[in-house]
Parts: sequence; structure tokens; C-alpha cells
Amino acid sequence: MSLRKRATISLTLLFTTGILITAQEEFKMEDKIEGKIFTNFNTSINKGDNNKGFELKRAYLGYGLKFAPNFSAKIRVDVGAAEFITPEVNNQYVYFKTAAIYYKKNRLMIGFGLQSTYQFKVEETLWGKRYIMPTMPDFQKFNFSADLGVAFVYKLDNFDFDMSFFNGEGYKQFDADDAFRSSIGVTSYLFQKKVLLRAYGDYSTDSLHLASFTGLAGLKLKNFSFGAEYTYQKNYIYTEGHNRYGYSIFSQFNFFPRFGIWFRVDGVWSEFKELSSDEPEYGDNVEYINKWLKKDGLYSYTGVEYVIVPKHLTAAINYQHHTPDGTGNSNNDYIYFNLEIKW
Repeated sequence: MSLRKRATISLTLLFTTGILITAQEEFKMEDKIEGKIFTNFNTSINKGDNNKGFELKRAYLGYGLKFAPNFSAKIRVDVGAAEFITPEVNNQYVYFKTAAIYYKKNRLMIGFGLQSTYQFKVEETLWGKRYIMPTMPDFQKFNFSADLGVAFVYKLDNFDFDMSFFNGEGYKQFDADDAFRSSIGVTSYLFQKKVLLRAYGDYSTDSLHLASFTGLAGLKLKNFSFGAEYTYQKNYIYTEGHNRYGYSIFSQFNFFPRFGIWFRVDGVWSEFKELSSDEPEYGDNVEYINKWLKKDGLYSYTGVEYVIVPKHLTAAINYQHHTPDGTGNSNNDYIYFNLEIKW
């Protein structure tokens, strides 16, 4: 090799190494600590019912780190009260809600690990009051809010596409089996992103197939927002013959930038596999049906919200009502004072 050629190669390597070193020096890792607290005081206003008290519904503490131009990681701990399906349990619990690594380049994002699912994630941003009440499909447990697996999101100017493959076990148990819960969703943003339309479906490959469908339409203006959502699930929470349906309509109007009035109405109902009285499981299924009839029915919420400290402290006073579907079940009426603290 000639001296001139070796000099050229050496200069090229030196120049390339310099570019890589400069790029590495220019990138600075970014990190962020975040937290949220959802707490409330509530009292029953039913005749003869004196239930009242303070509640800590949720406390989140998370840490995120961007350690390379296209890679980041996030971990979040969730401390909360008993879940909706098991109200008889009054203890707090602590779980990892997020423990994932993310790759993001241009319009593509890939998440791997324990992360948020996508059935009601978009609706939650439109609803905007998680500190008062989860979205209807979240509250009614049509899916887990987080699960372990891999997710893909691709963003265009007016469309978002999301696809995921999760264990289907949620974030409280990581049992290994041969079943996965896969999903696909499309979200469109129209009229300068003031109108939102979304369709979502998921399917489980377990021996008892579970399938869900969600449709969402929303409108978000400067002082007014509106959303309507419908969800259907076949073999609800992996129970054969139990199909569950639900809708949610919600809106908010802001009289001033930091003060507004809002309402939400949810309707939930079930259909069950027909059983004859001579089937061995009939008695158990009657108990199961009655359990869910008490949870089905009409839910209504209305209240006022005031942002005390923008982006950090929000308060709401609201009325919450539930009329169960089950025969002989009385209405449930509560007044809530809710606080959200976040940083």
C-alpha cells in the first residue's frame, strides 16, 4: 500500500472518529422525576347510610431517562387502593406500573417491557379526569391499564396507528403461558386536530378466546370538550358466555381558563349464557350473574373543577350516582371532593 493511500485512510479514520466523538459529546442524557397523587373525601347521601371518609386512590412515582438519541427508559411505581372488582379488599398495594425501554425515531415508537396498554389510553387524554374516575372501560375492567409485552406506534400528520402484543395478565401478575393478547388501533385527527375518531380491537389466543372492540369520537375546543365511547367484550374477563357492553358520554365547559363544569354518563350491561336448572353449575352461575348485575347499570357523574395551580394542583367537587341492574339493589349516591397533585 502506498504512503499516499495509507495517509488517506488514516485521515478518513481520524475524521470519522472525530465526528463520532463530537456527536457523543453533543448528546446529553436527560432525566425526569414525576409524581401524581389522587386523594379525596367522600360521603354517602343515601338515607340511613353514613359512609364517609378520606381515601388515597392512587400515588404514582416515576423516573425517566433518555440515555441515547433514540433510546429512553421509564420506571413507575403505583400505590393504590383496592380494585373495582374486589371492593371487599381495603388494603393498599404497591406494584410496578411501568418498567420499559423505548425506541423512538422520526414517526416510529417501539416500547418493550411493562407499559401502558392502548384500549383506553387515547380516551383518557380526552376525558382528562383520571384523578376523579378512570375512563369507563378502565373502571369496568375491559382491559388492564398496563401489561408486559411489546408495542408499536406510528404517527402520521393526521393518523396514529398502534399495535401491541401483551401477555394479557396485566401488571399484577406475570404468569408464563402460551397465550397472548394482541391489539390494533387507528386514531384520526381532523379539522386541525379538533375532532378525534378512534377504532380499536384486541384478541386473546388463550383456550377461551376473549375479543374486544372500542369506538371513540371526540371534540376538543378551547373551552369545550365532548366525547362518546362504546365498548364490547366477548367472554368478559375470560368467562365463557359472559358478554359485556358499555358506553360513556362526557363533556366539559370552561367558564374561565381555570374553572369549568363537567358531566359524564356511563351505561353498562351484560348478557350471560343461558343455563337450565339441571346443570350442575347453575347455582354458582346465579351467584355470578347477580354479582355482575350489581355492577352493571347506569352511572352518572357531574361536578365543577378548579385548577388551583396550573399543571400541579387541581380540585373538583362532584356528585356520583349508580343505579344497578340487579332487582332489589338500591341506588348509590355520593358527594366527592377530589384533589390531584402532580409534578
